[in-house]
Amino acid sequence: MKHVYRILLICAIVGFSAQTADAQWRWGRYNDFERLDTIVSIPKYKSNSLYISDNDFYLRFGFLGIELEIEDDWDRDWRSRRRRSRNVEYYEQHDHGTLKGLNFEYGLANFLDDGEFPSSSDLYQVKPIGSTFVGIGWNRISYVSGLLYLDWGGGLTWYNYKFENAATRLDPNGGQLNFVEDLTINSAIKSKLKVTYLSFTAVPMFDFGRGKRLVRVYEEDDVRIAASTRRGFRIGVGPYVGLRLSNKAKYIFKDDDGRDKVKDKGGFFINDFRYGMRLQIGIDGFDMFVNYDMNELFEDGRGPQLNPVSIGVIF
Repeated sequence: MKHVYRILLICAIVGFSAQTADAQWRWGRYNDFERLDTIVSIPKYKSNSLYISDNDFYLRFGFLGIELEIEDDWDRDWRSRRRRSRNVEYYEQHDHGTLKGLNFEYGLANFLDDGEFPSSSDLYQVKPIGSTFVGIGWNRISYVSGLLYLDWGGGLTWYNYKFENAATRLDPNGGQLNFVEDLTINSAIKSKLKVTYLSFTAVPMFDFGRGKRLVRVYEEDDVRIAASTRRGFRIGVGPYVGLRLSNKAKYIFKDDDGRDKVKDKGGFFINDFRYGMRLQIGIDGFDMFVNYDMNELFEDGRGPQLNPVSIGVIF
């Protein structure tokens, strides 16, 4: 019965891990885990793997910087096994090759109008806290030389601009995008613009920790889980580009029938491409970013001259 539960658990994990990032380091032999507080250079090894035979099985995958490894020998009596339970720590050094991972970014979004944030007299002024930037992407960190690394990858990013005036409406009629106030609504609740991009970044980073990572290993019987956190200070500036996938405006208000909402997916003369510069700063396990679009959000001459800007953290 114990093996039945284990098989069911493995099937569930394998199905979930099919969408996860590749493993970030190679598992060493058992004796390697005894090397506490030492520098160990561990190259990138294989991606997610599953092995099943008549006598044993082996599962290994990585997700968000966490490694999980399960192995068993089915022809052994589980009552005769020696129980293992230990937690250890050691350091690894990323001094060659490329590490793979999955990044999640979250922050605040706004506009710059001629280098300044829009004023209260502008209908496109956004809520400073309610407007957000969200990103998810497959990340790569490649060693170049000395302190220099290249942090690069691609994924999806979402800009959610929530306007300060809930009655703000986007009017693209007449070949020009105008921001107007809907005075026919008595109880406007929310007005926002959402833009989705396929994005790619390439940021050269100076890592003064030289890729050093603290690895924590938790071992219980045949299951080993490891999580790593970066150590030291790092900073870099580099470009990014994006291709617009979709955009839509959403308006929420109250009328005689109660709460209602309208979604408008019409053309708002938003540029198909975006490009800009990105600043990344990190210390130990904390990383943050600042993005600045060098081209304007709307097509030239079709709307306000607004440059998107965002700031947030990387998980």
